[in-house]
Amino acid sequence: MNKFIYPLAAAAALCTGNLFAQEAALTTPNADSAFDCVQENTRQNRTLDFEGSVVTQEFTACTSGTLSAVEVSLKGVTEDVWYLAEIVNNYGEVMDDTRFTHRNIINETVQLNLMADVEQGYTYALQLTAPAEGHMSLRYQLTGMGSMWFDGEPVRGTLTASFGFNTDNTQNVESEYASRNSDTPETRALENECKTSTGLFDGKVKLTAPGHTITQSYTACANGTMTSLALNLAHYTADFEGRLRVINEEGDVLINNKLDRTNIVKDAITLPVNAEVTAGETLTFSVKLGSDSQFAIKRNTQANVGDCKLNGVDMAFNLDFTSYIKESHVGENADLDAAAITTFPNPFNDRINVRMENAPKGPATVQLLDFSGNIIRTETVIVKDAEGNISFDTRDIEGAGYYALRIIQGDQIKNVTVLKR
Repeated sequence: MNKFIYPLAAAAALCTGNLFAQEAALTTPNADSAFDCVQENTRQNRTLDFEGSVVTQEFTACTSGTLSAVEVSLKGVTEDVWYLAEIVNNYGEVMDDTRFTHRNIINETVQLNLMADVEQGYTYALQLTAPAEGHMSLRYQLTGMGSMWFDGEPVRGTLTASFGFNTDNTQNVESEYASRNSDTPETRALENECKTSTGLFDGKVKLTAPGHTITQSYTACANGTMTSLALNLAHYTADFEGRLRVINEEGDVLINNKLDRTNIVKDAITLPVNAEVTAGETLTFSVKLGSDSQFAIKRNTQANVGDCKLNGVDMAFNLDFTSYIKESHVGENADLDAAAITTFPNPFNDRINVRMENAPKGPATVQLLDFSGNIIRTETVIVKDAEGNISFDTRDIEGAGYYALRIIQGDQIKNVTVLKR
């Protein structure tokens, strides 16, 4: 897509250094306007200073056509550091992006080289990301909450920014996205257990820079213990790092785990959880990117289990995840120490099989570790009727000697020693 705006707008930029100042000056009836409509906030009485974080500003297209220009007011940035600007729709898709430095700032204003097809009345977001080594000072007006976000948390304010739009008169712009339906989440699970799951995915949403955060809320399907949470990924880079947190509606933190590649098995982040929950209460989990890596989470535009937000902005989809809750029952076996763990063959060579008998029902994480504590294999098994089986391919493990099998269920851990020939 050609990112150069109309000739009149380009001439205005050369003459004044500010497209929207020139736009405001075009008031005669015969003047050709650079934009068909403009959404802007010209007032400023606050400064937001940050680094290694993301600021998001929502805006609404005032016509169907093209977002042709974006300007943002700021006091300054760190010299010779590249900053990221993105336009994102409410499906989490990056419609256009650009990078800028202090050299692009004129009179405390940066004109961002962004362009995107938009539809009137639809909400979009401008995301401004500063790297860890880059400081940014954005100007904004103190207003109510609802349109501006800092690292996913609401800010009482509106960025001092302008968005110029041009109407597409050659065709009717129609939304290409499906809307959410009101289907209830899938709750079929094992006996004495329920799950919340969004089912089949139909796309993905990317987290593209450090500090970017996505959150998903849902309702606890039973009284009992939340035992595990699985989040399905579309792709991730080798240096993936992040953090996953789960909170209840009172704000209590149920889990707060650092993430890296060791948490990913078969393109899914699966974490054991041991937290008491109440049927009907709202649970919310968040994933925050913590390095220069990128990763994408599968999404479902037809699911409606709760609200999903990208850097604080409402999205029109749910993440592809599964949460298990073990229902509370008096007299139920919940002691992992009482379980019989059998491995065969032992010693093993090309494969090792693990059998769990008389174990608590529900998800269990089984890990194979060397005696330095390095995790070599990780898999999740669902224990049903007090039994669960799992198998590891070990042909690529070269070192003979003793290894450890670790079984994790909630806050219970059991270790078994095995031998490789």
